[in-house]
Amino acid sequence: MPYVATATRTAQILFVDDDPNILSAARSLLGALGNVVITAQTRAEAEERLDKGHYDVLMTDLTMPECSGWDLAKRSKGLYPHKPVVLVSGWGLTLEPEQMRSGLVNGFLSKPFTLDELQRTLNTLSRS
Repeated sequence: MPYVATATRTAQILFVDDDPNILSAARSLLGALGNVVITAQTRAEAEERLDKGHYDVLMTDLTMPECSGWDLAKRSKGLYPHKPVVLVSGWGLTLEPEQMRSGLVNGFLSKPFTLDELQRTLNTLSRS
């Protein structure tokens, strides 16, 4: 029988991406896992939501026109060092061990992502 992702933990997730289709997919899939999803499409929206701190996890696109996911990771960790950050990229990149050890990011997710990949990523964060 194939594994089916199920909601195991409810988190408030701030998902940042300049593509409205990705935001819609993230909202739908993460919501199906029982999470509350807050989205931001621009740097200004992302920074406003980061400053408020009403999120448990930041998931952010790595490459956007106005800023990078690294910029948002630095801002989030500067404000709330304990909140996990996941970089999301459609470029098929992986993070080097030293990048993970830098403490800015806690995970990486490739686009397009599936429900199971999102669940595994969240499960990894909850164990760390």
